[in-house]
Amino acid sequence: MGHLSVLKVLIWLEFVIIARCSNILVLMSVPSPSHFIWIRPIINQLAQHGHNITALSVNTDPNAVENITYIHLENTYNVLYGDGKANNNILKRSEENPFQATMSFYKFGTLGCIGATSSAGLQRLMEYPDDFPFDLVIYDFTCGPCVLGFLQKFNYPPLVSLTGFSIPQFSHHLVGGHKPSSYVPHFSLRYDTKMGFFQRMINFIVQNFDSIYREWVFLPHMQRLAQTAFNFTLPNLAELEQRTQIMLVNTNPVLDPPETLPQNVIPVGGLQIVQPKPLVEEISNFIESSSKGTVLFAMGTNFKSKMFTRDRQAMFIEAFALLPEYNFLWKFDDDNLPIPAPKNLMVRAWLPQNDILAHPRLKAFITHCGLLSTYEASYHGVPTIGIPIYVDQHRNAQRSARAEVGVTLDLKNLSTEAIRRALLRVLTGEKFASNMAKRAQLLHDQTESPLDRAVWWIEWVLRHPHSNHMRSPMLDLGYFAKGNIDVFVFLCLFFAIVLTVILKCIKNLIKKSHQTDCDKKEKLK
Repeated sequence: MGHLSVLKVLIWLEFVIIARCSNILVLMSVPSPSHFIWIRPIINQLAQHGHNITALSVNTDPNAVENITYIHLENTYNVLYGDGKANNNILKRSEENPFQATMSFYKFGTLGCIGATSSAGLQRLMEYPDDFPFDLVIYDFTCGPCVLGFLQKFNYPPLVSLTGFSIPQFSHHLVGGHKPSSYVPHFSLRYDTKMGFFQRMINFIVQNFDSIYREWVFLPHMQRLAQTAFNFTLPNLAELEQRTQIMLVNTNPVLDPPETLPQNVIPVGGLQIVQPKPLVEEISNFIESSSKGTVLFAMGTNFKSKMFTRDRQAMFIEAFALLPEYNFLWKFDDDNLPIPAPKNLMVRAWLPQNDILAHPRLKAFITHCGLLSTYEASYHGVPTIGIPIYVDQHRNAQRSARAEVGVTLDLKNLSTEAIRRALLRVLTGEKFASNMAKRAQLLHDQTESPLDRAVWWIEWVLRHPHSNHMRSPMLDLGYFAKGNIDVFVFLCLFFAIVLTVILKCIKNLIKKSHQTDCDKKEKLK
């Protein structure tokens, strides 16, 4: 028995050694600071565990520790927003129908790929020797497999795919499973899981349009773009994605509707939320000086408040002035306000959102309803006034409204009075704070933090790099076999043939019987 115990300890120590001091390549070509904010805690914690991280990224961390190396995809934001081109016109996208929103989603991914493939950073990683010993690749799959050719270059290390974008509509193409349009609404639609017939029909059409567009337009275009940056023939990038061993998704049943997931899809919603830090004295004093509480106004990392028209900016300032018993903190990206700010308004180019939301005198949050902001508001129990702009923000805002943890403002019909009414409704309606407090309790009540869960599964892959027992068999089935369409067609044809034979036999029997009757009548004559 003693020998067995020693053997168990040695095996355990071997697993620990394997899982530590590994070389990990992180591929982050999504041109969005919010995605970087979501993934950075994973990178930092893996580094704390002793792993060496090389991150090919659109965003970088100037305060990264020694064992994290960022390789900057420096041209990406220039492609999207530079030279006054505004290829990604966010306000214009706020008025798109579901089909336009779907195409814009993939256009965003295409522009990100153009930026990545034209960056010197990508060529810097290409200069690494092909036998560089990367033990694992972590890949943000939200905007497509543009840079996933590095998986082949470095001899196919195990792959962990992740996304801060909930569970994307195409996730089943990577890991199998089903995405039933009968109760899983497309990100561009504001439907709940309980859809009527016409809603289900629209959702079915949009979901299938998305799948067809991704497979036949977006992925072939991305394949061609990616090939220009790699000095070897790339395999099918869609097939590379399917090498995913574990998928980490920014979802939690407290906020997200039920969805059947393959067993290698791990929900880690809200992992970016960290222990709040003390606020600087200026902001802390401002929050506490209000007689009834303070409201935070922040529109995320992609949309900036200076993108509002000057008239809309003035509407907010006027509405805040009409509520002097509350203070307002506005993350505003321009020094020039359209009208003078009232005493109860503090404007700053940057604000520590998570730390402010954690303050007990923070009473409401005016937000674009991005998923990260929705999680942070929910975790800290702060009701929301949503101003959704694009992508999944309309869906997130509607979910908050249905759960009665917030209200929604329509950007097109914005007015000073509409803003004032929405603020008063949330600030004075007890149900919003009460419902959000219950949601916060549910988010806090987990066996481990989402970040610890994410890192544990990543290190699990390091310990078991060749384990594919959780891979869905659906990935090996053809289109017709996945939904048993071939079986359904066969059974329909079979029963049609059987029915035809039966009807033919009945017809012949009737005909024969009729002929017999006629013969009998002839004999009687």
